[in-house]
Amino acid sequence: MKNNKLWFGVAIIFLGVSIMISGYFIGSAIISAGMEKSSSEITTGPVLNLSQVALYLNMSEKEVSGIIKTEKDMLNTMGSFTGTMFPYFIVDKQQYFYKDQIDEWLKEVSGSRKEYNTVEGWVF
Repeated sequence: MKNNKLWFGVAIIFLGVSIMISGYFIGSAIISAGMEKSSSEITTGPVLNLSQVALYLNMSEKEVSGIIKTEKDMLNTMGSFTGTMFPYFIVDKQQYFYKDQIDEWLKEVSGSRKEYNTVEGWVF
């Protein structure tokens, strides 16, 4: 009788551990699938919003906004800006970005090795 209770207890523990392990793997797969979907969504269309362009560039939204602000401030202060400014357009106070123009901007800034310091507000 004691032997049956022992096997029953071991079986319950084994079942519980199995459920926990399978839950972990299922949860990881769901999270992984969600991440893949969100990263593929950024390339589905030609126009991106701020969060999508930040993901596309592997930057934070704050960094993208900082680049735009820094370029605008330089243009307003100096009266001109050398090179291509970060491309965007505004609809109902929301910024949108044409992906092909972002790619062209990337080619130019990387080719000319521009440096942005959005904290101090300068481009070199």
